Amino acid sequence: MSDATEEKRAKGFEFKNAGNNHFKAGEFEQALKQYYYALLHLRGLNDNPMGLSMAKDPQDMKEEDVTEHNKELSNIYSNMAMCQMRLGKYDRVISNANQALKSNPFNKKAKFKLAQGLIREGSVIKATNILDELQKDNPNDPAFAAERRNIALKDKESDAKQRKDLAGMFSRGTIEK
Repeated sequence: MSDATEEKRAKGFEFKNAGNNHFKAGEFEQALKQYYYALLHLRGLNDNPMGLSMAKDPQDMKEEDVTEHNKELSNIYSNMAMCQMRLGKYDRVISNANQALKSNPFNKKAKFKLAQGLIREGSVIKATNILDELQKDNPNDPAFAAERRNIALKDKESDAKQRKDLAGMFSRGTIEK
């Protein structure tokens, strides 16, 4: 690896660590900025420039096929999704989680963040499928139960809205001419 490449990689990790520190301090906007700078430094680098160990179809991939570089990119995108979750920007949570999963389809934190973003955006069926997949590996994780409660709450809100929208639509005894 060239000195310039190593320097960019080191600078990228420096930005990532700064983002982690901002996140721990509750400074989510600043953390996002640092993670973004980390991506700018790391995205063009690759510890396998020919992509020889990466399978073309994610279905054919094994966890050991994912390069360390892609795992690191995935972690940064996952961290960005977590920041966006705290800021209530659920469309960005979904976007960043999907980016994380493109780099590493085995990133469980990214899958969980994707499910959380989908729940808050109202896509409970997709979220439920993701949670079901994740829960197979960790059946007693309390975070899954919490998200299942969020799904139930979203369903209840949706039902109430639908009842309100349809109320009076089919009231008896009134015929309009």
